[in-house]
Amino acid sequence: MMKRYISLFILLWSVTSYGQIPFDGPYVRHSGNKVIVSTIMQDEDRLIVKTDTLDKQGTINVTPQGHLEWSFTVKLRDTLINDPDTYNAPDKTLFISDIEGEFANFRKLLLAAGVTDKKYNWTFGKNALVIPGDLFDRGKDVGPELWLLYKLEDEAKAAGGSVEVILGNHDIMNLAGDHRYTDAKYFKDAWLLHTDINGLFTADTELGRWLRSKNVIEKCGDVLVMHGGLSPAILKLGLSINQLNGICQLAYGVPQKGIKKGIALFFGKDALFWYRGYFMSPRATKGLVDTTLRFYHCKYILVGHTIVRWNIASYYGGKVIGVDVDEHSGHTEAAIYENGRWSTIDEKGQRKPLRYKPTNDLVNEKDIL
Repeated sequence: MMKRYISLFILLWSVTSYGQIPFDGPYVRHSGNKVIVSTIMQDEDRLIVKTDTLDKQGTINVTPQGHLEWSFTVKLRDTLINDPDTYNAPDKTLFISDIEGEFANFRKLLLAAGVTDKKYNWTFGKNALVIPGDLFDRGKDVGPELWLLYKLEDEAKAAGGSVEVILGNHDIMNLAGDHRYTDAKYFKDAWLLHTDINGLFTADTELGRWLRSKNVIEKCGDVLVMHGGLSPAILKLGLSINQLNGICQLAYGVPQKGIKKGIALFFGKDALFWYRGYFMSPRATKGLVDTTLRFYHCKYILVGHTIVRWNIASYYGGKVIGVDVDEHSGHTEAAIYENGRWSTIDEKGQRKPLRYKPTNDLVNEKDIL
């Protein structure tokens, strides 16, 4: 314990003695065989950019704003490959949705569920952490949140577990240049880095490359996971999970007006990351849910995207699991699927059986928060 306090003191002294405290980043961009690492620093009453050059597999330091004691290091990867979209479920899977830059709450859940220790080491063994979308917008610690997931992916894999990140509408929007919900902090960062807001996560940045390797729908054992849901218009096309991901990945980073007509359906209101029919009018029928489950050979559909008064809860006879909660108002909760049973866990580690809501309970949209 004493060594830990001494290390923290040295870190605090080394940063504050020069009057510079990490504010955001780092932003990592590729340039030939090197990577350029730019970190926004708070230098008394102004922001400055600290720039370093590293090898492709160098190590970077990440600090959530205002929390030097939460700093961690990340080793960069030489190559990135697209994630698999179908895999066997482990004994235990933790689902955390719609983090949206709320790093503190995310950290609490990881600790409470035993996914990591306080130094962000993977402690979840052969189990899985699944993020059903919405990493971006509203919150002020999007970067640290992304880097932590990037880091944990490698550690989980080495332990026989996995981290699965699925893209939501806010993630697709940010890659495509739609920043209507982006915090002003990031516009300022972009200006300091001599680019515009669209330049922060382009395909030549490490996090931009990493995000473009992600899926919009995955099958985790008998659970079909996506951010929004499967609309009737897309389900009737009869496409496989792999085909759905392949089509959507074609247009990552493409502005809405630039989406080709042939795939526009996959980026509009019926998109896998936009659809709200399980909770809002026109409501999905029980038949649609059953058909979806039969077609993809699953028992459950799990989605984020839409905050309902009772979430985290199950709907449609227990077949649809809604996991989106309002992290920004302090509602911190995740879903656990363990040995065929569902429960929830909060930031204090308290577990409860999953709430069950009959389908007819959602006839009034005042319950959508």
